[in-house]
Amino acid sequence: MASLAHQPAQAQPRWQTIPLAPAPGGQPAKGLPQWQRVTASDPIRPGASTPGGKQGAPIWQPLPGAVGAAKPLVWTPVAPTAEGDKPGINGSGARPGDLVPQTWNKPASANPFQSGAASQAKPMASPPTSAAEAQALLDGLKPTAADFTPQLRLGAAVPTAQQLAEQQGQVSVFQMAPLGGAKQGGGGGTGNQNYAARLDAGLTDQLQISAFYSVADDPLYAPITGKTVQPANFWESYGGALQWRLLGSNTTPWALALAGSLEGWSVGSGGCNSASCKGQNNASPNIFNNSGSRVQTTNLVGSLSLPLTWQALPSLALTFTPGVSFLPSSQGSGQGGSGPFYGTNGSVAAGASWRPIPSLTLFGSGLMPVGPGNNSFNGNLDFARVPILTAGINWALNPRIALEGQLTNGWGATPATALLALPSDNRLGYSGRFVFTPGALDTPQPAMTSRQRSLALGGLTVNTALVPPRGITELWANGDSQGNGFGYIGYSLSNSFQLDVYTGGVFNNVRPPSDLATTYASDGGWNYRYGGKAIAMSQLRGAPFSLGGRISLGRNTAPSSYQGYMFIESVSTWEANSWLALNLNPKLAWSGVSTPWGVGLGANIQLGRHLQLIPELNVVGSEINATNGTLALRWLATSSTNLEIYVSNAAGLFDIGQLLDNTNTRVGGRLLFSF
Repeated sequence: MASLAHQPAQAQPRWQTIPLAPAPGGQPAKGLPQWQRVTASDPIRPGASTPGGKQGAPIWQPLPGAVGAAKPLVWTPVAPTAEGDKPGINGSGARPGDLVPQTWNKPASANPFQSGAASQAKPMASPPTSAAEAQALLDGLKPTAADFTPQLRLGAAVPTAQQLAEQQGQVSVFQMAPLGGAKQGGGGGTGNQNYAARLDAGLTDQLQISAFYSVADDPLYAPITGKTVQPANFWESYGGALQWRLLGSNTTPWALALAGSLEGWSVGSGGCNSASCKGQNNASPNIFNNSGSRVQTTNLVGSLSLPLTWQALPSLALTFTPGVSFLPSSQGSGQGGSGPFYGTNGSVAAGASWRPIPSLTLFGSGLMPVGPGNNSFNGNLDFARVPILTAGINWALNPRIALEGQLTNGWGATPATALLALPSDNRLGYSGRFVFTPGALDTPQPAMTSRQRSLALGGLTVNTALVPPRGITELWANGDSQGNGFGYIGYSLSNSFQLDVYTGGVFNNVRPPSDLATTYASDGGWNYRYGGKAIAMSQLRGAPFSLGGRISLGRNTAPSSYQGYMFIESVSTWEANSWLALNLNPKLAWSGVSTPWGVGLGANIQLGRHLQLIPELNVVGSEINATNGTLALRWLATSSTNLEIYVSNAAGLFDIGQLLDNTNTRVGGRLLFSF
C-alpha cells in the first residue's frame, strides 16, 4: 500500500477515498475518509477501512468506473457515517487482507528555493474531509519526474513510440520559418511562415488519436529562374492520425508502434494570397506550367511509420523510425498543363532525447528520404532528395505547460509533409512550439494577495513578471484622445502561464510618420495578435525576484500593409516591500522593415488601499528619439474591476506602440476586469 505522501508514479496522479468498512455485526464504522494517491500499481479492494476521526463528517467516494491512475476522477457525496465500534487491526475496523493507509503526510513545500528538511513532507494531524480539500492538497504537490509527459516527437518528421496515457490530452501550436525569411522571396513582415496546431489524445494506453492543421501563404522563398514576378505559394494541410503501440509501454525499455495519417493537402501556386490582391489569379505565375495564372489543387495524401524507441537510460531514449509519405508526383493537370512535384517517398529516421532534469529535454533527429520521389526543389525547379535534420530543446514550466524551440531544415508540419524542405530552397530555419497538457499537475504557489493580483494585470507600456492564478480570465478595453482603441482577452492556463487569447485594435495619428509606423501602426488598420506570458521564477514561490517572458505574433490587416511582426520581451519584477514594485522590461519587435528594441523601466506604487501610481519609461535603443514615457493612476474599484487614467507620448499601449513615440501627448483610459 502506498503512503499518503506524494510519491513518484508513471501516470498522472488521481485521488480517491478508501470507503469505511462496516464493523462486525453490521454496525457502520465511524471516522473520516482517508485519502491516498492512486497509481496503476495500487489496487483498491472493497471493504478497505481507515483509522477513526470525527463523527458525522461527509464521506466522499468515486463514481463507478473512476478508479484508476489514468482515468479522470468524478466525485459524489454519500451520507455521513454513524457512530460504531472499531474492532480489528489496531482498532481501525480493518480485517485481515484489507488495505490500510499509512500516516498522512502534507505535500512537499511549494517553495522550491527551500532545501533540506524544510521542504520535506510533514505529518498532518488529520486528512482532508472533502474532494475540494483533496484537490487543494493535490494542487500543492510539487511535480515529480513521472508527472512530465514523454517526448512524443523528435521534431515534426520523427515520431517516437512514446504515447499519452489513457484519457490524457495534449494541445500544441507552433510556427516554422527559415532564418532570414524576409530577405529574398518577398514574404515581407517576419518572412515565410508555416503555422500549425495539433491535438493528441490517448484513447487507451496503447492507442493515440491526433488531429492537425497547418497553413503557409507567403511567396516562395528563393527567386525562381525565368520568373519576373515571384510566384505566390499556398499550402494548407488538415487531417488525422492514429498511433497504435504494438509492443511495450512508456515504462518498459522497448516500445514499438504503428502510426498512420490521412490528410487533405491544398496546394496553390501563382496568383495572389495577400489581402490586397487576393483572387487576382494572374497576379503572379505558377511553377507547374506556362499558363501565367494560378494553379490550385486539393490532394489526398497520407503517411505510415513504424517508430521503435529504446529507453537506454532513465534520462536517455533512442528512436529508429522507418516510414513512407504518399504525396502527389505532379500538379496542374487540367489547369494549363501538368508539372513535376514531390511524389511518394520512403524514409529512414533516427534520433535521441536526453532529459537531464524532469523539466528539460534536449533532442535531435535526422531523416533521410530514399525515394522514389523527392523532398526538395530549388530556384531552378530542380527536384532532389535531402536529409531533414533537427535539433531542439523542450523546457517544461511544469507538467501542464512546455515551450519548445528547434533548428531544422524541415518545413512541413503534418505527418505526411514533415519530410519536405522549404519550397524553393533547402535552408536552415527555426521552429517555436507551445504545448499544453490539460489536467496535468501545475506549479504550486501560495494564494496571491490583492496587491499581487493587481500586479499580475501588468503595467501599461511596461510589463510585469506575474500572471493571474490558473483559471482566471482577464479582459481590458482602452481608448485615448488621439483615436487609438484596443481590447484584450487573456486566460491563465497555469499559475506560470497566461495565454493572450486575442488582442485587437487600431492605431491613429501616430506622428511623426516612419516606415515602422506606416507599416505596422497605420491609421485605422486593424491589428490583431496572439501570444502568451510565461513565468520562470517567482517571488511568490520563494525566488529573490520574479522573472518571465512574453511572445506575441500578429499583423496589421490594412490593405496598404498586411504585414506582421513578432514581439518578444523579457520581464523582471522585484516586490521591494508591500507598497513598491519595480519592473525591468527589455523588448524588441522583429519585422521585415527593421527590428526596433528598447528597455522598459517601471514601478507600481501603492498610494492607498484603492489607488496605485504607475510611472513608466521606454528607452528605445534602436532610435533614441523614440524614447517615451507614461504616467498612470490605477483605481482598484473592486476585487475584480480596475480603472486607469493615463498620459503618454508612446504611440500606443499595444506591443510595437511601446517602441514608437508620438508628437502629441495622448490622454487615455483603460478598464480592466478579472474573474
